[in-house]
Amino acid sequence: MKLPYIKVELEYREEETGAPGRLSPTLIAGFGLHWAWIFLFMFNGQYLLFPEAASMQTLLSGTSGVVHAAVLLGYAVFLKKARELFGTPQQIRRNRLLAACLVACATILCFAGNLVGAGPAASAIFVGAGVLSGIGSAMFLMSFGVSFSVCDLPTIALSTALSIPVSALLFAAAITVGTLFVPASALFCLALPFLELLCLNKCSADLVDKLEFAYLTMPVRTASFAARVGVPSLIFGVMVGVLRTCSLAGPLSAVVQVSQSAAKDYSLAIFTASLFVCLALILAMLTLRKSRNFSFRVFAPLMAALLVMLCAPFGEDGFFRGFAMASCYFMLEASLWTMYSDIAQSYRVSAFTTFGFGHGLLSAGSLAGYLLLQPGGPLAAVLSDPVALAMVGFVTLTFGVATLPNAAEMRSTLIRGRFCPLFDDRTDLEELMSGEARYEMASEAPSAEGAEAETPEVPKDQGAVEAAVPAPDAVKPQAEAKPQTGFALSVPEPGPAIAAPQESPEQRAGRFKRKCAAVADTFLLSRKETEVLFLLAKGRNSAAIQESLYISAGTANTHMRHIYRKLDVHSQHELIDLVESMKVE
Repeated sequence: MKLPYIKVELEYREEETGAPGRLSPTLIAGFGLHWAWIFLFMFNGQYLLFPEAASMQTLLSGTSGVVHAAVLLGYAVFLKKARELFGTPQQIRRNRLLAACLVACATILCFAGNLVGAGPAASAIFVGAGVLSGIGSAMFLMSFGVSFSVCDLPTIALSTALSIPVSALLFAAAITVGTLFVPASALFCLALPFLELLCLNKCSADLVDKLEFAYLTMPVRTASFAARVGVPSLIFGVMVGVLRTCSLAGPLSAVVQVSQSAAKDYSLAIFTASLFVCLALILAMLTLRKSRNFSFRVFAPLMAALLVMLCAPFGEDGFFRGFAMASCYFMLEASLWTMYSDIAQSYRVSAFTTFGFGHGLLSAGSLAGYLLLQPGGPLAAVLSDPVALAMVGFVTLTFGVATLPNAAEMRSTLIRGRFCPLFDDRTDLEELMSGEARYEMASEAPSAEGAEAETPEVPKDQGAVEAAVPAPDAVKPQAEAKPQTGFALSVPEPGPAIAAPQESPEQRAGRFKRKCAAVADTFLLSRKETEVLFLLAKGRNSAAIQESLYISAGTANTHMRHIYRKLDVHSQHELIDLVESMKVE
């Protein structure tokens, strides 16, 4: 008897899922060190490091949280001034060293406050420590935001996922050591910012410093962008503050005071939760990466299920309670960080704007959630009542997920100037052709009268039509166009720029970069795609691109395919011709 022959083939479609880039171990380790320091100092400093001044914990955390949020929002509001502080790699390294020194000084001040104990002098010392730690931690976080924003989405997700167990392992180690010898944990906390500084300098040299367009960003409508990103951040921030207090600070003092074995069980629960969230984020990235806010599609139901299980009888188990609450907290933090990084990468929005408004308002909401849990606060019962915790979690999850921005809403916040008229639908196209749409940079476009009009092919991607439009009034329907599923536009190009009789190599290189920037703005390329476009236009091959941008072969090939599809070209030669034909001042 012959059995039927069944052949099963599993195919990995790199173009659809995206290839993870070359990971930076220093970025992962540094980001893990940063969150471990935040867990230890800003939320558990007096429990673990300064037990003699435990009553000052609320004062330290509150002051540090207010300053941290204010500095991040200041980055976003005063963007031009903030950029001046990060103009060169030397300035960036100097600012990171300053951040490490501020954080170290805050730790030393807490040592002094621990000796004083309580009273006006101790309060002044801990307020000063909160101010210094808030400024230093915000500077560090913005540096990590810049480094993450130049990575592609799979690399962002993987780096975020792998940094979670690093932070949990360091935090758990500090808890265990702190039960044996408190000064050891304090010295470890003092060393963390300088280890973080070394990691940041190394990963920045690999990922950021060599880029040609690291600061080429798309302008945004500030109020609209802040609303799209800030509203869900503020809502989720309340939940972050509640979960972080319940999982990392709420039961911690009692656990440490009970016994060393209880502290070990608690530490094991925290580390197990970090591994669980790391695996879940990697699986979500591999399966749902094409969806905007993909991690929330997996983590929102998981968080709801964990909150429900806390209300069950077995939810009273100490290990499970620590695991469930820490898992919810890590999921929310990882999802939001991935979302901010993806927005800055995909739309080339400045990291100062994205993380300033996003994480600044997240920190403000987190501080509000922390203060609401204090004795006498409206949510004080949440610390001891799992049902109350579940109800707060459901409400914030519902409103937070409902306000998350989608791709169309994020595109609507971009300022569409001369080089970025992204047509979302027929309404945008009809408004432009009727002269009702006006772009901010249209008045700066040179006149196209007397120039021969060329009709570039307009790439079509999921119904969206992208075209380079120098001036709205110059756009007219194409008279004789072949029937297509999309729209075809006749776009007159500006007249040829008058070149100087003799141009230096620097001037020629500058004009070439402006042409690449114009192409990137026209077709809304991401940060990484813009860098790949620049190298392709210079004639570089895939191997050279991998080496220059610190990416893997699969990632380089994926970006090249995406660029060809967006630009509607089929070879590197056509791409070079397109860049050379772009007219710039």
